[in-house]
Amino acid sequence: MCTPRILGFSVSATCQLYENELGPGGACHDLWSRMQEESYVNILALEPEEAQQDVSGVQPPSKCLSYSTGRFRNGATGLCNIGTTSCLNPLLQTLYMNKEFTGILCRIGDPDDNMPPDSRLPYELLALFEEMQNSKEDAVAPYRFLHYLQILRATVYTQNDVAEVFSTILSLLLRTTPNPQLTEKMRALYTIQLGERITCQRCSQQRTSNSDLLAIPLRLSYSKFHRKLTLERTLWRYFRSHETHDDRNLCPKCKSSRIVKVTHLRSLPRTLNIHLKRLSQKNPLQKVNRTLSFPPVLDLHEVLDPEHLPPEEYSMLCYNYRLFAVVAHSGTGGLGHFCCYINSHKDGRWYFFNDSSVCRVSWDDVKCTYGNTTFRWGVTACLLVYVQSDAATDDTKPPM
Repeated sequence: MCTPRILGFSVSATCQLYENELGPGGACHDLWSRMQEESYVNILALEPEEAQQDVSGVQPPSKCLSYSTGRFRNGATGLCNIGTTSCLNPLLQTLYMNKEFTGILCRIGDPDDNMPPDSRLPYELLALFEEMQNSKEDAVAPYRFLHYLQILRATVYTQNDVAEVFSTILSLLLRTTPNPQLTEKMRALYTIQLGERITCQRCSQQRTSNSDLLAIPLRLSYSKFHRKLTLERTLWRYFRSHETHDDRNLCPKCKSSRIVKVTHLRSLPRTLNIHLKRLSQKNPLQKVNRTLSFPPVLDLHEVLDPEHLPPEEYSMLCYNYRLFAVVAHSGTGGLGHFCCYINSHKDGRWYFFNDSSVCRVSWDDVKCTYGNTTFRWGVTACLLVYVQSDAATDDTKPPM
């Protein structure tokens, strides 16, 4: 007998999963009926497994998310709150609203019904995004995706470092995505390749090393006189040449700890994450609310010196990035709440995602996340997501 499918899983498998939680028999049948009534299932889209199989063995092309549904006709949908200190929902929104990321994810195809639970994460993420895309409600519950994160022992309920949580999620997706080509595309979309040149001040010996990051870490320090920072200046200081005494990185020739470091970009990612580290080194539970402004359009060619940029030739357009998302935190270092602001590629407008609530905002609202030392519980940006501009769509224009 043919088994219909929903969101990449057979009905029988879906019912079995919920039977384990709700009890056997009528509970599953009632759930299935409610899902039909609430438009979680499109009966016309259900097909038998045999009809989905391609005798040639070629996977049919998948459809990308249209981003044309919902209240704002751009796919924007809220996510039910899963915990006051969790940054999972804002990070999921930045992945969902990034059309390049979802374009890759939509190509994974359908999972095998017998696939082990620890391999289902990318399929569950796609299922969540499809539910968000098609939902007629203001918010969708991400509990099923959270369940599979917990199977993989990923912690999201504590006051985690937002960049660390993003790195955990992406690493798990890379590990569980079965197609190596899609894995490489997903990795290349976010990976920042850095190079470092180290020169000993005593014997002048030089060494080089390479590293891959998912976010550039910019540490914010206290200012006695409350001086304001800019992202451009802070980025330049991160890459600039500077002398340091590092006992953990002694010169292999003369064992001196006096070294000069210069960091440069080895490649330019399509999506550039910048982590604003606002926890004080002296007191990890104290948050630095110092003001740091960031531009809607970032030109790395103007911000960084030539020695900081990749050695290969890039077109000038590749150095241009427009601000796509801001993940922000309100509260203190040990307690607070995460939200995000995202610029929709459909209409170029900013939207505020606060768990179940989604509303349209202005660029002035986004600038409120710069930080202010007079507001202890103020909303401050902790993760900036920039995407490379696209000449075909004139993305170099500042977002509204």
